[in-house]
Amino acid sequence: QQDSTHRYEAPAVSPAGRIAFLRAVSTIGLQKGPAMHLMLGRADDPAAASAVTIVPYAAPSGRTHGSVSHPVWLNDTRLVYLGEDLFYQGSTFLPDTFTTGLEIVRIETEPSVVFNVVPGTEYASSVASGGDDDTIVYTIGGDTRVFRQTLSTGAVSVIHDFAGAGIARDVQLHGNTLVAIVGGSVLFQFEDAHGMVQRDEGGDLHIVNLTTGTSVVHSRPDVLFRRPALSPDGTALVVEASPFAPVHVGPDSEFNATNHRPDLWLFDLQ
Repeated sequence: QQDSTHRYEAPAVSPAGRIAFLRAVSTIGLQKGPAMHLMLGRADDPAAASAVTIVPYAAPSGRTHGSVSHPVWLNDTRLVYLGEDLFYQGSTFLPDTFTTGLEIVRIETEPSVVFNVVPGTEYASSVASGGDDDTIVYTIGGDTRVFRQTLSTGAVSVIHDFAGAGIARDVQLHGNTLVAIVGGSVLFQFEDAHGMVQRDEGGDLHIVNLTTGTSVVHSRPDVLFRRPALSPDGTALVVEASPFAPVHVGPDSEFNATNHRPDLWLFDLQ
């Protein structure tokens, strides 16, 4: 439509070709508050996807989720994602969008769509598959550890601790290869307007062999990494790379993040 824009974010495709994504629709020139929905459909016909909830929405925990990120299908009927708080900062003409993790949501899509919050994941900052349809791995705001949880039992364990390197987030796992963004330009703090917030401009890229305990760290003074994505076979990694910027420590009416225009970098893990 000539008078509106449609934005599609946070896509996830299941092994059988089901797709989940966040759709945002707004009029041209609208700076804040697009109409958003979490959509489910098929990857071969995404235009036919249907909305399963408007965003923001009231989660079963009672919290309001203003955005969705890190979606992943655990099988063809089970989806998990990070429910987030969303707010805007900056000038009227140059507002910047901030999100911070609230908790992990699990959706069962058959026979009808049912939402549940995963216990013990308050202030989660990322989530990924743990290798099967009953297991997730995730990180928590302000924490250096990567956790594994069995959904059917609620059992939680720590699979790696980046202690000494900084806050861990943006976790990915394939077999014994663990990937995370660690340290860098990140801050977890309480704010009067929003509660606990993790402000994150990016960090160092860590690739860990969980069997041997060895790790490779990609760290550059001029670049911050975010949102790594492992290939299905675990042999390649794509990650956002942005110019370095100091973490934004609090509300600022004149804030405009110039580094939120990342390139994509490809790493060969073979």
